[in-house]
Amino acid sequence: MPIIDLQPGDTVVPLLRCDVCIVGSGPAGATLARELSHSGLNVVLLESGGERRDPENDTLNDIENIGRPRVSDQWSVRNRILGGSSHTWGGRCGPFDAIDFEQRDWVGHSGWPIAMRDLDPFMDRSANHLGLALGNGYSDQRFWSIAGRNAPKEEVSANLLLPFFWQFSRDDAESYPFEYMRFGRHIAKHLGPNVTLVTGATVLRVLANEARTKTRGLEFATGDGRKHSLVASSVALCAGGIENARILLNSHEQDRKALGNDRDRVGRYLMDHLRGPTAFFSLGGSKALRRRFGRYNVRGRFFRAGLRLSPAVQRDEHLLNCAGWLGEVLAPDDPWDALRRLAARKPRLPEDVVSVARNVPLMVQGAVDYFGARNGLPRKLQELTLDCMCEQMPDEDSRMSLSDRRDRFGMRLPKVDWRSHPVEARTMHRMAELVAAEFSRIGFPEPVLADWVRDKAPIPASFVDVAHPTGTTRMSSDPAKGVVNVDCQVHGVEGLYVSGSSVFPTAGHCNPTQMIVAMAIRLADHLKDRLARPILAEVTAHAG
Repeated sequence: MPIIDLQPGDTVVPLLRCDVCIVGSGPAGATLARELSHSGLNVVLLESGGERRDPENDTLNDIENIGRPRVSDQWSVRNRILGGSSHTWGGRCGPFDAIDFEQRDWVGHSGWPIAMRDLDPFMDRSANHLGLALGNGYSDQRFWSIAGRNAPKEEVSANLLLPFFWQFSRDDAESYPFEYMRFGRHIAKHLGPNVTLVTGATVLRVLANEARTKTRGLEFATGDGRKHSLVASSVALCAGGIENARILLNSHEQDRKALGNDRDRVGRYLMDHLRGPTAFFSLGGSKALRRRFGRYNVRGRFFRAGLRLSPAVQRDEHLLNCAGWLGEVLAPDDPWDALRRLAARKPRLPEDVVSVARNVPLMVQGAVDYFGARNGLPRKLQELTLDCMCEQMPDEDSRMSLSDRRDRFGMRLPKVDWRSHPVEARTMHRMAELVAAEFSRIGFPEPVLADWVRDKAPIPASFVDVAHPTGTTRMSSDPAKGVVNVDCQVHGVEGLYVSGSSVFPTAGHCNPTQMIVAMAIRLADHLKDRLARPILAEVTAHAG
């Protein structure tokens, strides 16, 4: 795999042209590039950052926020570096539910042009990219047979709540045994010789023909501020839910609308996940609860148990999708974090040594749980909560547009007007109430509802975005209702594709990364099929 580093100081930029240019090296872009390796296509993968974090690159992620409060430190949600947002993600994976793809009459603008079953084979293939034990079929009651365990005798009512299991990514090549997959660390060994990786190249806009019906490449800037063009038959934007829309909106000419934005859909329907504590448990007497709804060690991977709203209760009460799990606030002297720092030779002395010494019984129990009962390591807690994460209502006025402020390359910054809605609060209220009632019924400790849940108040402002920007280039078969078609190609612009959570019409309750990877694999198959045809025809013609 050729590598071209265009970090500041380089003066020579080679003439770049390719069959496919991929923008962004996070989970979507890295997966797409890996799947297109050895395909016979000439592929260029552009990354704005380099191998190390750069404060100047961080400023390119600045936003102007005019809506609901968002995380102030953009690094925690957007990473402009080789590997993209996999630098700060939490490793949690899971599939969407079948109901998430349905057109629900109580959820405006809902419905995907594909079904969950259409993604099943790509979910299976995502396991290899994410370091998962298996890619599908693990998130419901099937988990117990996969784990070689007996299902619990007492379970919550299935017409109200259903079990859900998240699987955590693992990078087997890392020394720390439960490090999540960081896509930038091993990218060189995963990409074939037909893929050229270019770092230090910040994409500014997509270029198109005069009629604006076909892409012809893109414009990018190097660290010294100079602008360059790359010729490409196809372009795939894989830069995240904010940046994908920003690049499209900046791809305009004089008084003409931005590329792919003839119907004013680009940047609209911005969703994320509202997540936070909805109830609180007493630590005393919570051991059985923590064991049932804690971590499980299965095939060398951690799984975490939780609950989700059943489709029946969503339909009956006109609620959104929502999940809940035990939130653990670690004690300052939790020994496992101390032990990890000691093993990495980055200890906090003498605090870490004291923490380990004081908590020997907990660590012995942890070894028994991990190697014997095959559970996760027990942590020392100072608080135990019921955390919930809720789907958002698609809203065309919840959006990302362009600010009058500009970055150092002269490109307009994202103006983010992220909105929440009463149904999201009502959904989280109901989720917490159902969990509390069902836990009490089957013999688990009943939590105390948070004040805002008990009082039926709006979701607290402290529930900010969790790095899951969704929907800004949504998929729809109707160009009037979305930005990309069922193949993730921008409506009306041949050769221009978008990949990532920005194409999701709805956000579900689940972390998006596994779905992002599965969709990128699906797009790779489409590109190989579409772009290989002229290559095959040319080879056949020469042979004849």
